[in-house]
Amino acid sequence: MISTYRIQSLAKFVCLALFLLGSAANAQDPAAIRGKITDAHTGMALAGVEVYLEGAGLGAGSADDGGYEILRIPPGKYTLVAAFLGYETGKQEIVLEAGERREVHFRLSPKPIDLGEILVKGDRAYSAASSESIREFDLKTRPTRSSQDLLQMVPGLIIAQHAGGGKAEQIYLRNFDADHGTDVAVSVDGMPVNMVSHGHGQGYADLHFLIADAVEGIEVHKGPYFANYGDLATAGAVSFRTKDHLEENFLRLEGGEFNSARLTALFQIPGKSDHQNAYLAGQFYQTDGPFENPQGFKRYNLFGKFHTHLSASARLSLAVDAFSSAWDASGQIPQRAVNDGTISRFGAIDDLEGGATARQNLNLGYTVQGEGGSEFFIQAFASRYNFKLFSNFTFFLEDSANGDMIEQVDERQILGLNGRYRFRDQIGSIFAATTLGGGYRADFIDVALWRSPNRVRLENRVDSRVRQNNLFLWLQEDLLFSSLFRVQLGLRGDYFTFDVEDRLETLPDIEASGLPHASGYSQQTLLSPKISLVFSPAPALDIYANAGSGFHSNDARNVVIGQRIADLEKLGRRQGMTAEQIEEMLRSRNFDPAQKGVETLPQALGGEVGFRARLAERVNFAAAAWYLYLEREYVYVGDAGTTELSDPTRRYGLDLELRFKLLPWLWGDADLNVSEGKIVDAPAGEDYIPLAPNLTSTGGLTALHPAGFEGSLRYRHVGERPANENNSVAALGSTVFDLSLGYRFGQIKLFGVLENVFDVEWNEAQFDTESRLKGEPEPVSELHFTPGNPRNARLGISYAF
Repeated sequence: MISTYRIQSLAKFVCLALFLLGSAANAQDPAAIRGKITDAHTGMALAGVEVYLEGAGLGAGSADDGGYEILRIPPGKYTLVAAFLGYETGKQEIVLEAGERREVHFRLSPKPIDLGEILVKGDRAYSAASSESIREFDLKTRPTRSSQDLLQMVPGLIIAQHAGGGKAEQIYLRNFDADHGTDVAVSVDGMPVNMVSHGHGQGYADLHFLIADAVEGIEVHKGPYFANYGDLATAGAVSFRTKDHLEENFLRLEGGEFNSARLTALFQIPGKSDHQNAYLAGQFYQTDGPFENPQGFKRYNLFGKFHTHLSASARLSLAVDAFSSAWDASGQIPQRAVNDGTISRFGAIDDLEGGATARQNLNLGYTVQGEGGSEFFIQAFASRYNFKLFSNFTFFLEDSANGDMIEQVDERQILGLNGRYRFRDQIGSIFAATTLGGGYRADFIDVALWRSPNRVRLENRVDSRVRQNNLFLWLQEDLLFSSLFRVQLGLRGDYFTFDVEDRLETLPDIEASGLPHASGYSQQTLLSPKISLVFSPAPALDIYANAGSGFHSNDARNVVIGQRIADLEKLGRRQGMTAEQIEEMLRSRNFDPAQKGVETLPQALGGEVGFRARLAERVNFAAAAWYLYLEREYVYVGDAGTTELSDPTRRYGLDLELRFKLLPWLWGDADLNVSEGKIVDAPAGEDYIPLAPNLTSTGGLTALHPAGFEGSLRYRHVGERPANENNSVAALGSTVFDLSLGYRFGQIKLFGVLENVFDVEWNEAQFDTESRLKGEPEPVSELHFTPGNPRNARLGISYAF
C-alpha cells in the first residue's frame, strides 16, 4: 500500500520548492523584444508563429494580429528565430544590452509543407509520450475515418468493440484493461468524454460523437505526471482538439461489405469578415457487420463550430454537437458452442442484445493574451446524455427458463467549468512560467439495472438518483534553468461529493434481492503532487524523468455503500454490539464488512525515465521505462449491482516509438509496448492481472506521392495474455494488417480500404466468463469472445471545393 507519509512528504517538497524559487531575487535588468510577423507575399498577419531565441529556451507565439513579445531576456548575443509550418524559417542575429527594448519584425515567405519538418521538430515536451509534433505527424500521415482510428493513434493503446458497434470501446493501455475508460481520461476541446458513475462501468468513454475529420490535434500524456489531468488519468490521458477553420470543404461517400456505408460532409460557412469563422460537419454511418444476425447499426453525427476574434488579443469559440445511434449485437459467445458446431464464429446465443445512445454537447471557450506572454482561458460546457444497453453474458446461468439478459439505463446532464491563467516571470537567472488552473464538474444522473429477458422487464435490480460533484485546483510551475535543463513542478487538489438516493432501499424485503442498497452522501479530498525533469544535452536529444501520483474515482453508489458500512459499524459499537454481531448485521443487509476503510479514491503512484531523439532529419525515436502502483479498492460492478474487492497492483514496462522518413514521399512508424503486471501479495501463480496486455505493437508504411497517389499498409499486434488471475484461461493473441489506397486528381479523390488483408481469424474482445447454455446441467467457465472482422473491402470517393 502507498505510504501516506511518502505522499505528504512529496507534496511538501513540491510546495517548498515553489516557495523558495518564488522568493529568489532578480538578477540584472533584463531586455525585451517585440515585433510583428507577416506573410511576405500578401502582407497579412500570421498568428501562431513560434518566435524564440535559439538555445536560450525563451520564446512566444504570435497573436492574431501577428504581434509577439518576449520579456525578461538576459543581455547578450542571440539568434532570433521565427518558425511556422508552411513558411520559410526566418532568422536574425541580435545583440541585446541591459534594459534594451528592441523591435524585430519578420516577413515570412510561403513554401510547401514538408512532413519531415514535423518529424524532426523539437517541441517542449515533458515526457517521452507527450510530443505534440509527433502526434501532429501521426495525424497527417495516417488514414482516419472514425473516432476509433483516432484512439488507436495513441502509442500502445489498443481498443476492442464487443457490442454491435455502438457501445464505447474497451481500452487497453500500459498493462491496464481500463474497461471503457476507468484509467484513461479522454477529452475533446477540454470537455470530458468519460462518464463517472455510469450505468455500465466507471469512466465510460463513448467517443462516437466525434467526427474524425474535424480534429486537428491530439495530445497524449501517459502516466499521472501532469497537474491539469485529474480523475481517471492513471494510465494516461488523451485530448483531442477540433479545427477552428477548414482548409477546404469536402463531401465524401464510401461503402463496402456487410452493408456498410458512410457519408461525411464538412462545409465552411461563407463570411465577409477575416476575424470570424464558422463551419458545419455531418456524418451518417451504417453497417450490419459480419454477423449472421445483422447488427443494423446506424449513427448520425452533427458538429458545428463558431470562432471569432473579439480583439487582437482575445478570441471566443462556440461548439455544438449531437449524435444518436442504435444497434443490435451478437454479444460474447462461448468457445464451446463454436467448437461443437452449435453456432459459428459469427453466430449468437442471444441475438436480442443491443442498445441505443445519444449525446448533445455545448462548449464555450474564451481566451485572452496579456502582456509578457500571459494568457487567460475560461471554458463552460454542458452535455445531455442517454444510454440503454441490453446484454446477456451468462445466458441461462441465473434463470434457466427465461435467460439472464440485463438492461442498463443511464440518463444524465453534465455541467462544467474549466479555467487557467498562465504568466511568465524571471527568478534570478531562472525563467519561470506559472499556470494556475481549476474547474468544476457536476453530474446529475439517473441510473438503473433491470433483469430483462428478451428485452422484457421482469425485475428492477438497481434504481438510483446520483449527484456527483468534483471541484479541483491545480498549480504548475515550469522552470527553465538553461537550454540544457528544465523542471516542471505540479500540485493538484480534488474535492468530491457523492449523493445517492437509492429508490429501492425502502421496499419491503429488499434484502432478499441479495444486493447492497444504500442512500446517503459522502465527501472525499485528495492531493496529488507531480514532478518532471528534462535534460537536453543536444538540440536533438531530450532525456526525461517523471514522477507523480494520480487517481481514479469510484462509482458514487460504491462510495455511499462504503459510507453506510462505516456508519452502521459506528452505530453498532455505540449500542454495545460485538465485532461478530456487527459483521453479522452488515452481512444480513448484503454489505461486505471488509469494505470498511478501503479507499474510494485509490491513488496511483508512478514514475518513468525516457528519452526522445531526432536523427538526421529523418528519424524520431523515443523510449520510456515506467512503473505504476495502484492501491487496493472496492469497485462497483454495474452488470450485477454489487461491489467487489480489487487488490493492489504493480505494473512496469517499456514503451518504444519510432517515426522515420524513407523517401521524400514515403514514411514509416512503429510502436512497441512491453509490460508486466502483478496483483500485490497474491499467491504465486494466482497473481495475474486479467486481460492486461503484456505485448502490443502497431506500425506501418505511408505513401503520400506528389503525383496524387497515396497508400498505407498498417498492422496491429496484441500478444496472448491471461484472462483470469491464475492464467488457466488465455486471451488469444492476434496480428492484423489493413491496406488503404487512394488517388487524388484535382478536386476529386478515389480511395479503397482492405481490412484484415490476410483474412486471419482473430478475437476482438475476450473474457473468462462462467455461463450455462440451454440444457446444460452445470455452468462452465471458459473463454467467451467477440470475433474480429474477416477480410472485407470498402470503396469511396470525395470531392473538395
